[in-house]
Amino acid sequence: MTIQTKDFTATTGIAANAIIPDDIRGDIAKFERDGFVGPIKLYEPKEAEQLIREIRVKNQNTDHVLYKNYMSYDRHFDISELSRHICHPTILRYIAAIFGPDFLLWRTEFFPKFPGAAGTEWHQVRDYSYTGGKPLIVPTKTGWNAFIDITVWTAFTPATKKTGCMRFLPGSHLINFFDESKSVKTGRSAHYRHMDGDTGFFGYNYAEFKTDADWEPRDSDAVEMEMAPGEAVIFTASCVHGSLPNTSERETRFAISSRYVPTHVRVYPGLAEYTAHGQTFDLSTFASVLVSGTDEYGHNKLRTTNNFGEPFEFGKAPARN
Repeated sequence: MTIQTKDFTATTGIAANAIIPDDIRGDIAKFERDGFVGPIKLYEPKEAEQLIREIRVKNQNTDHVLYKNYMSYDRHFDISELSRHICHPTILRYIAAIFGPDFLLWRTEFFPKFPGAAGTEWHQVRDYSYTGGKPLIVPTKTGWNAFIDITVWTAFTPATKKTGCMRFLPGSHLINFFDESKSVKTGRSAHYRHMDGDTGFFGYNYAEFKTDADWEPRDSDAVEMEMAPGEAVIFTASCVHGSLPNTSERETRFAISSRYVPTHVRVYPGLAEYTAHGQTFDLSTFASVLVSGTDEYGHNKLRTTNNFGEPFEFGKAPARN
């Protein structure tokens, strides 16, 4: 078996200006080594349960959504609880310890896994070009030696082996197991839907992106990340990850991801719209949110308020040591 590798020195380190508080220094070292770290507590379980009740109720009202489709992307613009969640101080501390003080929120997504739902197959994402062949995020800073995309995946209900917790391959962010630039047959047309089919990856067959068609990770190498409501795992999507099936009879696992990039990264460069998971996203009203520091690059349109005029916690970087 031969695994193709690339020079990932531009995407696999901690930024030179990272702000790393002493109390999370060990977590950041683990993140840099493994590509993920968690569980990290954001909310008390009762608080998380109350938040998800409010979020799920407001999710039913689509009068103020950014995209007129059934996908639950970027609801931080019309659900106030998510407007606050993306700026959670613990999240900002961890992201600043990886990127440095200046970074944007570029996407949020819902990840429900209903009883009987299949597991999500192993996948690895670097620039999200798997969706249609064009990169959705592109770094621009010459000599940048740090990660360019960090996901905070927060469980709002129990994420257990029974309900379909996430799983990771430690250190896999250093190896190119998948190639998103491949021309594939599955998923890149409008009739594929996010929740349909049995591909295990929301309408795509991610195995088609393998650099070695025969490669299969050993289950014994995987870390299964069980989490209580209110806990999060922080990871780079270039770390190979997936999830277990939900084998419970009545429990829905519900999580929300928030994705962050340094300010030098171009988000949706040159795109007026894009198609993913069988849905089209009109980017005419899209904007990133500067959740920490300053934006010296001006590559991206920014929003300081949600669709109700409520301010995001704009520009409040974590305190330096």
